[in-house]
Amino acid sequence: MSRTDESTPARLLVVDAGEESAFRPLNGVGGIPGPATGYPQFPDMTPLWREAGVTVVRSFDWVSRLDTRNNPTSLFPDWDAPVDDPASYNFTATDEWVAAVNAAGAEVMFTVASSIPSNKLPAQDVELYGRVVEHIVRHYSQGWADGPSQPIRIYEFGDQPDFGPLHFGGRPEEFYAMYEAFCAAIRRVDPSLTVGGPALAFPLETDAPYREGFLDFVRENDLPLDFFSFLWFTDGSRDPLDYRYVSAELRAVLDRRGFTDTDLTLCYWNYLAVPSSSAPAAEKGAFQAATAIYLQDTVTDHAFFFRADSGRDPHYGFVDPGGVGTADDQPDERSRALALAGRALAGRRLAVTGGDESGLAVAAGREGDAVRVLVANYAAPDVALAERAEDRFTFRIPIGAERIELGLTLPPQRPELASAGAAAVRIDVRNLPWAGRTVSVTRTSTTGAVDGPRDEQVSDAGDLQLDLDLSPQSVFLVELQAR
Repeated sequence: MSRTDESTPARLLVVDAGEESAFRPLNGVGGIPGPATGYPQFPDMTPLWREAGVTVVRSFDWVSRLDTRNNPTSLFPDWDAPVDDPASYNFTATDEWVAAVNAAGAEVMFTVASSIPSNKLPAQDVELYGRVVEHIVRHYSQGWADGPSQPIRIYEFGDQPDFGPLHFGGRPEEFYAMYEAFCAAIRRVDPSLTVGGPALAFPLETDAPYREGFLDFVRENDLPLDFFSFLWFTDGSRDPLDYRYVSAELRAVLDRRGFTDTDLTLCYWNYLAVPSSSAPAAEKGAFQAATAIYLQDTVTDHAFFFRADSGRDPHYGFVDPGGVGTADDQPDERSRALALAGRALAGRRLAVTGGDESGLAVAAGREGDAVRVLVANYAAPDVALAERAEDRFTFRIPIGAERIELGLTLPPQRPELASAGAAAVRIDVRNLPWAGRTVSVTRTSTTGAVDGPRDEQVSDAGDLQLDLDLSPQSVFLVELQAR
């Protein structure tokens, strides 16, 4: 593996401000927006989400889920209660979080699933289950029972039903029946609402009941599937280009079965998800920024970074390794990477050359009178570069005293993952609309360091050159602002 040294020449990155295209809408997150009734300890994440330009938030990790058994914290606590009575529902905390998300300028993707790990059983009465779902959707989309003023338009069913015995304890056929009841409930409320699922945990397992089996059931029963959702974390590879491979594989599966109009939704992504996995915050932040850039050139239609909060979890009772910020809720490289990527991947996308597929990821955008260039120098750790015996990752999940052994198929290992060792870059921005003028330049790092603003002169041809030192696991946002 090549590493940076003083003899390594600077890499030339060319940004063409005259060649524009559209960014893909991939700025969703999963996480808990802040304090709510019964959970005052959760920090307010909405300032960070505003800074990052978050557009949509997945609701699954919120406190109130729809259990299939009686649970006082469930959206429908008592299955013997009258379905049509607003008093039978427990909307308070979830309503507060919906309001917090909307106030931050984002919409909600509402996930209907149980409060795992405490309940993972299928519905006992599918028809009753569908009626309850209908009233929940009416609350959040039509204001029934004092629902929110901003309607929720996106509904997802399920969360990782293939995740061993941890998320769904029934047979696939029982999951299918619940999805059919879910779709019927949505149709009764408003057929124009967006629906999808099943939040597949292991998307590369072939001929699987929650992949091919689920799709076949949906097609044979003429059910709606506006989006097919899946998760991916890179504990087993540490490769940010996994997402290109996995999304291409799933796109092919959908297209072969006739789902050519079904969007592909990466409903959770991050570096590490297994509780025993660990890495420095700088390494995680560099991976986040590089992945956000690489995702732009995949067939993924929607993406949600998980988790854009402190990692505190009301269900599992531990701090999730995917969280951002320090233990005392201060910014760190992960939270800053989220903010910088959100700021950079906005407006109109500009053409860039000079990056690579070894972790030197570059993107540029123009928004109003600002041109922004995001540079991430992610260096995969040595453990990811050792030759694999097989493209398989096995891991253990602790649930109380229980240890659950699981495994999943990985994309093929890429020799290009080894860092090319860029120690510095020259950013050559061409065709700027401010020929001969002075612009202010600010450089912000995920370390928290800010250099500028300082004045720079654009050439008469509209060009500007900037030199930037890089270290492994570093991320910089360079912003040019017209004066």
